[in-house]
Amino acid sequence: MATVDATHLSGSQYAANRKELLGLMSQLRAVGAQGELDLPRIAVIGNQSAGKSSVVEAISGIKVPRDAGTCTRCPMECRLSSSSNSWSCRISIRLEFDPSGRPRPEVLERVFGDMIINKDEVEIGLRRAQFAVLNPSVSFEEILAMNAEEIKNGISGLIPLPFSRNVVCVDLEGPELTDLMFLDLPGIIANAEQEIIDLVEEMVVSNIRGNCLILVALPMTDDIENQRALRLARQEDPAGRRTIGVLTKPDMLSVGSKVRDLWLDVIEGRNHILMHGYFCTRQPDDDERAKNITPAQARRTETTFFAETAPWSKTKHKERFGTENLVSSLSTILVQIINDRLPLIRSMANERMDACRRELGSLPAKVVGEPATHVLNLITAFCSEIGVFVEGQSDKSDLIHERNTAFAEFKRSIHKTQPQFSACTVAQAGTPFFPIQIDNKTRESATDLIVSQKTFIHSAYAMITSCLHRSITRELPGNIPFSAKKTLITSFQHTWLACARDCFNVVKQSMLALLMRCIDEKFGRYELLQTRLKTCITNLAAKYFESCANFLLAMLEVEQVPFTQNSQYLQASTEKWLSRYKEERAAKKESNEEAGKRRKLGGAQPSASASRDAELCKFDLIKFDTPASSSAGLFAVKPPVAAVLPDPTRSFSSGLSTPKPQADGSSSSPRPASPSNTARTDAEKINGVLAQLAELGYPGIVSEDLGKLRQVDEFETEITVMSEVRGYFECAYKRVIDNIPALIDAKFLRAMAQNLQQELISEFSLGSENANAVCAAFLVEDPRLVAKREDLMARNRRLEAVQIQLHNFGLNRTAGQP
Repeated sequence: MATVDATHLSGSQYAANRKELLGLMSQLRAVGAQGELDLPRIAVIGNQSAGKSSVVEAISGIKVPRDAGTCTRCPMECRLSSSSNSWSCRISIRLEFDPSGRPRPEVLERVFGDMIINKDEVEIGLRRAQFAVLNPSVSFEEILAMNAEEIKNGISGLIPLPFSRNVVCVDLEGPELTDLMFLDLPGIIANAEQEIIDLVEEMVVSNIRGNCLILVALPMTDDIENQRALRLARQEDPAGRRTIGVLTKPDMLSVGSKVRDLWLDVIEGRNHILMHGYFCTRQPDDDERAKNITPAQARRTETTFFAETAPWSKTKHKERFGTENLVSSLSTILVQIINDRLPLIRSMANERMDACRRELGSLPAKVVGEPATHVLNLITAFCSEIGVFVEGQSDKSDLIHERNTAFAEFKRSIHKTQPQFSACTVAQAGTPFFPIQIDNKTRESATDLIVSQKTFIHSAYAMITSCLHRSITRELPGNIPFSAKKTLITSFQHTWLACARDCFNVVKQSMLALLMRCIDEKFGRYELLQTRLKTCITNLAAKYFESCANFLLAMLEVEQVPFTQNSQYLQASTEKWLSRYKEERAAKKESNEEAGKRRKLGGAQPSASASRDAELCKFDLIKFDTPASSSAGLFAVKPPVAAVLPDPTRSFSSGLSTPKPQADGSSSSPRPASPSNTARTDAEKINGVLAQLAELGYPGIVSEDLGKLRQVDEFETEITVMSEVRGYFECAYKRVIDNIPALIDAKFLRAMAQNLQQELISEFSLGSENANAVCAAFLVEDPRLVAKREDLMARNRRLEAVQIQLHNFGLNRTAGQP
């Protein structure tokens, strides 16, 4: 158990250092550092009627309010300072909490009343100060004018707080005082409502945590095991390193009682051991207080009592008895704790300051300047970011990727509307057939191909012939009416509006989603402004959607009337399809003729040509499942192989090819050629024919032109119409898959991005006389964000004040060193 030599230290270097350290703690608590840092302190606790008030009076030398029941209802901080000046007292109130018990953003310590130089006026001053703490709605001036009776009776109709965490601060200065600072807490009560009991105990526990030296008043008239205050101290200090016991009321123990010996075992460290041990004091009884004895007389009576009363007079631990020894020990231990913890306090203050500033920096700054200017800056930044998304910069390309996907799907859906014409008749429908594509870059998927083949089983001739008959009126034979072609052309365009609408809706939703996401990011802190902007943006999107839709409708309306000035491409496409249909027609016809001959001859083997056609068709159908080359675009596949070209030997058999006789010993059954060999042979034959025609003076002819040499077919008119309609589809297809997306991009995405800022400026009346008032209403922030920012700003100011005090203390100590 530690021992302390009780000597008067005033005037020494140690006393000066002690005064500086205690003064620093007082200044730090005045600026609210206790809310951020664990400051060393002494807290006096005890059960109700444990003699705690008497101990406080003995240490401070002043009279504190005494009443029946609970008297102390708020903490009282006593700050004692030795001085050569005459005795004085100043009372202040430190407001740390609001009336509801929540910490105030700013800790404020206000002087309460004038300086007191008469000790008899201290008690009424303390009563007024506690009344002010418990009645925060009453002004200080009104309370200072109230007498003791008015303070006791209170103000009619005003219900005071039962307890408060705000602190009454008492600064005492005088030649007979020792430098010391302690916090007197309300006494722990047992006979009250449970809510009040819990409130007091929670207040006590919250103040004795951390770097707190716990001074527990223990009446010797009660068993030490029954002391609730001591149990709370053990709860927070299980090892007993910060707890000091002060035993009270030793004069109330009967003479010869064994209880005195039991308490002597505690004082001498044999039972209930504490690191700093126990002190025993004897304070004036009721009769002595009634006589108004002075503090000096009370100390002399105390010294005589312990010197003459057994067993206290016989103990060797004389330093454990008397108030002066208690005060000296408390001062020395507290100063030592402060001195040891000061480097940690400095470090912790710096860490808390850095953390506070980082957290404050993570929050959006408070609006300064004119509200209209701030809103304009926000809108400008928002619109600039939307413009970057619409332009599709690399780090903000989400919108353009979604747009491109929608446009690609639009192209695919338009491609699916191509006229599904077949050159075979109903009788030829069972023959394997490979549909000819628009070009080598856009091909149908395998699933689409299956559906198309089912459609091709039904001949187009009947439908086209019917359309022609309905359209012909006074035309001469061979003249195809324009209305017939128009009817066929518009038949494949009837879904184009739905395709365009679906594409446009996808782009609109992508743009709206982007706008809403950016609004949340840019304006999330202003709930009213955020809501208003979302409504405004939704209306603007609808406005530009309707405007762009009108352009799309006009564009699709134009497509309802066949028209093109690209006559060269139209002619080339029509001729290409005419040649392909004739080749298809000729190939199917010859295949059926050969099959009929074989049936007449009773042959079981299919012809080599038919077998080859079937194999070639099968080969290309399988090839449709092969993924497209990445460089050919989203829907591109490899160009069809030469195997799809018709066999020219069917029309140019004379002079082009002569069957070779079979070698001896070879099988009589012909072996079918492989698809790759057949394709290579057909290509060589065609190239040979084209070369001979060029020698005869017909240069520039390609393989597709060979179909034109076919003789006139009975369905020549229908094939011609099919070719012209299919040729025009290519013109319209290439036109619409470019123009519709271009209009959506120009008249919706770009138009909205370009005009967004001006639209929003007009919406919020920026530039008008009442713009600031309108914008101020929209800039009201989330109350939670405001509260958090204000709390952090208050903490930042508090920690800055703490650092200033610590810095000044370091400078003063450095200046005071020799």
